[in-house]
Amino acid sequence: EDTRIRSFFEKNKAKVTTIKKKMTQYIGGVFGGPVTYDANDLRPMHYGMNISDYHFDAILDIIRGVLKESGSKPKDITDALLLLQPVRADVTTGFTVRQEMARKNVEKGKDQMFKRLGGSEGITALMDQLFNIATTDVRIKDFLLKDKDRIKAGMTVYFVEILGGPKAYKGKELGEIHKTLGVNDYHFDAFMGDFGRALLGTGHQDALIDEVMVSLEPVRCDVLGRSRDISDVSVMKDGKPLIERYGGDMNLETVVESMYDKLVEDPRVRYHFEKAKAKQRQIRRKMYQYLSGAF
Repeated sequence: EDTRIRSFFEKNKAKVTTIKKKMTQYIGGVFGGPVTYDANDLRPMHYGMNISDYHFDAILDIIRGVLKESGSKPKDITDALLLLQPVRADVTTGFTVRQEMARKNVEKGKDQMFKRLGGSEGITALMDQLFNIATTDVRIKDFLLKDKDRIKAGMTVYFVEILGGPKAYKGKELGEIHKTLGVNDYHFDAFMGDFGRALLGTGHQDALIDEVMVSLEPVRCDVLGRSRDISDVSVMKDGKPLIERYGGDMNLETVVESMYDKLVEDPRVRYHFEKAKAKQRQIRRKMYQYLSGAF
C-alpha cells in the first residue's frame, strides 16, 4: 500500500510468497531466531533493483509502524531498527555504485550525454518508445491517455532540455502541472521503470542508461512538489517551525544536553565526544546552533 516502495513489492502471488518467506527468514535470524537465510545472497539479489536510501528508510519506517501497532516497547523497536541498519549497504549498494559512476560521467557535461542519446532526433525516438510502453502500463496510462499528443510533445521538449539539449522548454513548472493529478512516488517509480525500458529498447548501453536515470531522479521532487533542499523538509507545519512545535529553545538545549550525555556513553561514538570540559561545551554549543537553524 505504501506508495514509496510499492513498485518493488507489487508482484504476482508466487513472487510475493517467495519475498515474504525470504524476509521472514532473514529478519527472524537477525532478531535472534534460527538462521535460515544466507546473508551472502543479499547484495547480488538486490544489486539490480535500484533501491536507494530513500526506499530503505521507507521500509524501516513501515517496520517501525508495524512493531508499534503490535504493542512492542519503544526500546525494543529502537533495538530492532538498529539490528536492521547494517543490511542497508547490501541492499542499496547497486544503486549507490551506479549512481556514483553515472554522476562522474554527468559531471563531464550533459552535452556529451545528449550526443550519445542521438541528439534531439534520438530523444524524439526515445519518447516514441516510452509512450508505447507507458500508455499500456496500467499503473500510469490514465495520466497520459487523456491528452496524449500534447503531453508527448511537451515532454519531448522538456527531456531534450534536461538531458543536455537546447533550452527550449517554456511550459509550466512541473509541480504546478502535477499538483492536482494525484501523482505519488509509486507512479513516478513506474514511469522511471518504463523510461529505463525505453532506453534499453532504443539500443542504449547500460552505462548511458544509468547516467540518464541519475539525471532524471531529481525531477521526482519537482513532480511531487517537494523541495530539493533537504533543509526545507518538514520544517514548517501549520505555520509553525519545528523548533516552535518542539517547545522552543529551552527544550532544544535540554535535548542537546541529553543527546551529548548519550553520545559520551555510547562505545560506537564515545571516542569522538569524550573531550575536555571546555571542548565539550564548544561542541554542545555548535550542535545547538546547527539544530536551531535546521529546525
